[in-house]
Amino acid sequence: MSLSTRGRNTGTNRRRGTHGRDEGAARAKRAQDHLSRKRRKERQRLERDRWRTDSASDRARVRGVITPIVFTLALVAGVGAASSFAEIFLLRHAPLERVAVQGATVLSPLAIAASAGVASGRALDRIDPRAVRESVAADPWVESARAVRLPTGTLVVSIVEKRAMARWQSDASRDEELIDHRGERFAGATAPGGPLPLVRGEIEDDTSLPSLAIEILGALQRHGSLAANPTALTLYLPDRRSDASNDESGYVLELGPEGPRALLGQRLLSQRIARLAALLESEQTDVADARWIDLRYADRAVLRTEPVSG
Repeated sequence: MSLSTRGRNTGTNRRRGTHGRDEGAARAKRAQDHLSRKRRKERQRLERDRWRTDSASDRARVRGVITPIVFTLALVAGVGAASSFAEIFLLRHAPLERVAVQGATVLSPLAIAASAGVASGRALDRIDPRAVRESVAADPWVESARAVRLPTGTLVVSIVEKRAMARWQSDASRDEELIDHRGERFAGATAPGGPLPLVRGEIEDDTSLPSLAIEILGALQRHGSLAANPTALTLYLPDRRSDASNDESGYVLELGPEGPRALLGQRLLSQRIARLAALLESEQTDVADARWIDLRYADRAVLRTEPVSG
């Protein structure tokens, strides 16, 4: 009887021990899960804090970029509003008393003022600066123009003039045109340009001079013996049908109706112009008697009294 009881107690104790271990494992798992959840929440909190910090930094950078832009736009708007205010209140009933011309050296300031097309005494708020600018810029010698009205009764007209470096004719039967410093043609009056050399010959596409011709014209201006009387100089362009690689043809510079012709070829043109200037300044008697000065050789100038080929 007592043996049977002990057996049952032993089985019960085993079941209780197993149940106790299961309870302990469950508690340990619950504790581990709880710790994992806390760690996960902590990571999420740190990520939120980092995101807030980055967002605040990004917003600060954006504000740093946008604020000057907004300020500039506001300033421009304020200037525009101030300009409108001046036009409405300051220019109203203010009569035009004078036209001040700026930048006119070749053209006459009186001619520029007249081309503005505004009469003295006219109300400034009735004068359109754009119309004045377009009227003044219609002159072929004017590269750009602007007009500003002042409450003092003054219309300021500022211009940028073209710079002519030569006259051009395709042949003697055609009218002369002008060549600016870029080699482009414009059909302005030749008188304002003063004394200028003449360029004769066909221009490719009838638009602008070849770059080599511009090089020669620039070199002529650098030497006193050639620049002293530019109207006596005539530069002949090469035949457009000739071989550009053939130095036996090319540019020819005529030194006045009674003077010699200098054969320049198509290479080393600035250097050949410098040699020609030095030869003229030497005042050698044989130079005055020459009909041709051949500069197409590297080490010498050949003076000829008879026509030469090329």
